[in-house]
Parts: sequence; structure tokens; C-alpha cells
Amino acid sequence: MEEQLNDAEGRQHWLGSAGGVLHLYLWLVMGGLLLQGIGSLVLRAQRSLAAPSPTAVSNFFSDNPPHAWVHIAWGTTGLVILIARRPAHVRWWLALIFGVFYTLLGFLGVAVHNPFGLALGLVENAFHLLVGPSMLLLVVLARRDAGGPTLVHATPRVS
Repeated sequence: MEEQLNDAEGRQHWLGSAGGVLHLYLWLVMGGLLLQGIGSLVLRAQRSLAAPSPTAVSNFFSDNPPHAWVHIAWGTTGLVILIARRPAHVRWWLALIFGVFYTLLGFLGVAVHNPFGLALGLVENAFHLLVGPSMLLLVVLARRDAGGPTLVHATPRVS
């Protein structure tokens, strides 16, 4: 599939595949997490920057350093794997582990008040329960399209 990326038609086909969508989603999520985590720490360290910021911007950034570090760790790990142009199966594992982690974190945040001191509120839990399961769905679709094992096995019909 990597050789398909050499021409425009191949790139268009690849981006239209579930694996391509998963790859793009990984870039967006991991980059977003890293920026959000760094922004949270910067705004916490420089309170003078937070004061003139619009409420929506200030609310986007967590005032909880452990939560910011979770975002930085995931974002950095994910981007290192993506920048290193690791094979599709490595990206698949990254997406699978991330999806399971964030989905479980979302459920834990709903069930337990501030698990691990992460100060997870409604917005954070909603984010985790949106991003985690959507990542898992893309993992399943990408593996199915690639012909590899998926998390969901269909029973073949006997005619």
C-alpha cells in the first residue's frame, strides 16, 4: 500500500480507505492531544495568559497537570510512531491500545469521581467516550478492509 502513495490516484484511493481514515484520525487526535496538553501546562504556568483568553479557549485547556501529562504522553507517543512512518500494523496497535484506554477512561470517569486525580468532568468524559470508541470503530474497519483479523468475527454463511 505504501507504494500507492507515489501517485495522486494512489493517494486518493488510500485516503478513501478505512486504513487511510484511521491514519488521518491518528494524526489529528495525537496532534490535538499534544497541543492541548502543552497548552494546559502553559496556561497554568502563565496565569496572565489565561485571563484575557476567551472562556471557550480557557475551558478547552485543563487546569489539571496530571490530565495534561496524559495528553502529552499519548500525543508524543502517537506522533513519534506516525512521524517514524511505522508499518500499518504498528499504527493499528497504537489505535487499538489508545481506543481501549480512552474508552475505559471515559467509563471510569463516569463511574468514579476524579479517577487517579485526573479531574474528569462531563466534557472530559464525553470527549473520551467519543474519541475512544470512534478510534476502535476505525480499527475494526481498517483491519476488515486489510483482510486481517478484527475484533468482530462474522460467522460465514453456508449455502
